[in-house]
Amino acid sequence: MPLTFADIKGEFDQSLGYVRQDIAWLREHKSGLNYTVALLIGCGCEMLAATAGDYKKRRGERVLREMLPSGDWELLAVRLNTALRDGLAHGFDTKHLKVDGKKFQIYVSWDQPEAIKLEPVAKGLGLFVGMKPLSEALIKKIDECEKLLRSDEDARKMFKKAYDHQREAEFNKDETKAWKRLVKAAGF
Repeated sequence: MPLTFADIKGEFDQSLGYVRQDIAWLREHKSGLNYTVALLIGCGCEMLAATAGDYKKRRGERVLREMLPSGDWELLAVRLNTALRDGLAHGFDTKHLKVDGKKFQIYVSWDQPEAIKLEPVAKGLGLFVGMKPLSEALIKKIDECEKLLRSDEDARKMFKKAYDHQREAEFNKDETKAWKRLVKAAGF
């Protein structure tokens, strides 16, 4: 039986669709929530990588690389992804870049017109990451993904596999007992 877009539309809407929708809302309302947008971009990149077949490792840097200016910026995609996404997700601050023993701060900026740019700051150089251009690029990639999913059954199968991968958090015996006590205490 063929897998249609209608079969996966709910999953698409609840994953990439939500990321696209939330970023669009934040952009429209000029929220200034740069870190939130940067985290959504990181999650969206991971989801797109998973959809493209990298569902076990979810290497968002592959998608981020495509959103950066060509050349040397692309070569830095892995480290930039780690500094942005992992730094924000695990410490709610970007990681500093360390080059030849020197640290460089990453500045996440709503008004930065370019996706990424080096600029002078009081302590030397800073790396400025533009949320407007990166969020536009991610929305475009999600739109392209949706278009592909609407027309390509193999892509839909890959999306479904990625969506279903590690979607459950199974309780161990002690957690199951605790859950049952909580359910009982709640009157169910």
